[in-house]
Amino acid sequence: MKNKGLILLASICLIPPVFACPIQEEDKHQMLSELCSMDDGDWSSNRLNEMIIMLKFGKLPSDKSIKGNQTMAAVTCNLEYL
Repeated sequence: MKNKGLILLASICLIPPVFACPIQEEDKHQMLSELCSMDDGDWSSNRLNEMIIMLKFGKLPSDKSIKGNQTMAAVTCNLEYL
């Protein structure tokens, strides 16, 4: 019985995450618009920058530097909503 519980726990932990509710395209644009206007061009919040990048591109860049995230979020928002 103990082994079955251990196998079940291991299988749950090793399953990759699945997006149960994909974001609709119009909702994605609305959320991106709200995130871009949240700090009025102050790109110092790395978490906000990462949220913008994740929403727009679906993943973070491999280098993940704070300066790179600031630049990518600023460029994304300025190009999207000018």
